[in-house]
Amino acid sequence: MIRGCLFAVPVAVLLLSGAGCIVTRTSYELKARETDSLRSALGALNREKSQLEEENAALSKRVAEGKEAEAALSKQVKEMDESLKRLGEGLTGSRQPYNGTRITRDRFIDELLERERATGRRIQELTARAEGYEKDLDRMRREAAAREAEVADLGNKLSVLASREEQLLRERAILSGRVERIREERTGSSLRREETFSLLSAGLAKVSTEIDVTPLGPVLRIVVPERLVVGERGGNLTKTGASIVSKVSHAVSDLPHASLLVIAGGKAAAEAVRAAADGRIPRDRLLSHVREKGRTAEFLLIAQ
Repeated sequence: MIRGCLFAVPVAVLLLSGAGCIVTRTSYELKARETDSLRSALGALNREKSQLEEENAALSKRVAEGKEAEAALSKQVKEMDESLKRLGEGLTGSRQPYNGTRITRDRFIDELLERERATGRRIQELTARAEGYEKDLDRMRREAAAREAEVADLGNKLSVLASREEQLLRERAILSGRVERIREERTGSSLRREETFSLLSAGLAKVSTEIDVTPLGPVLRIVVPERLVVGERGGNLTKTGASIVSKVSHAVSDLPHASLLVIAGGKAAAEAVRAAADGRIPRDRLLSHVREKGRTAEFLLIAQ
């Protein structure tokens, strides 16, 4: 029977003491993973923004080169117009020497027509090139506008992510503070529990040498011969039993989240212990269990 109780003690300890920090630790780990994920996404967006800015700079350079080419073509067309004007003036001046013979005039006309056709082809070529440059310039302007829109959108996303990251960092700091406070509280509770257990063990040793006190982590197991706790008749507490219940109740009241489990060999004995501890220990922290008739009574002081 004692072995069965010893097996039940760690299970009760885990159930009563393990729930205090699970939710906080889980929330903290979720916030930490979310912060790391957002930081990775922010880095990727920064790299993409830098790449888009480089491409935008290259497009701006190409637009500037297109404008320079357009200006050069305009200058060439202007020079061609001036050349045609000078050619017309030269033609007018050259007609006078050739007015004498028909053969010389026809050849002169053929030469002029050939020059005019060459000039027309050159003008068509320059016009086609200018139109091509204009189309390229328009396409580059559209691409530059699209890139600027993408950069602006990325900037907005970066702002949102930065704001979200700051919020997560604040929440992570808050959770870290809570975890640290819980650790400090648990450390303080452990020290206080050990001190209380030590004082209780020393006090019970003075009451009777037959009392067996065994610390089991956050549980203090007290095994007492049942004849020392209750009398043989009526199930009333003995003087020694009253002293034991008083000291154990005082230790339980000193620990804020401690509970007491009384295991006795009869209902009368269990009720007598509960009645003696009533008023000293809150009822929701005072538990009892009746087993088959035995020679010992057990007090399990469970401190979370």
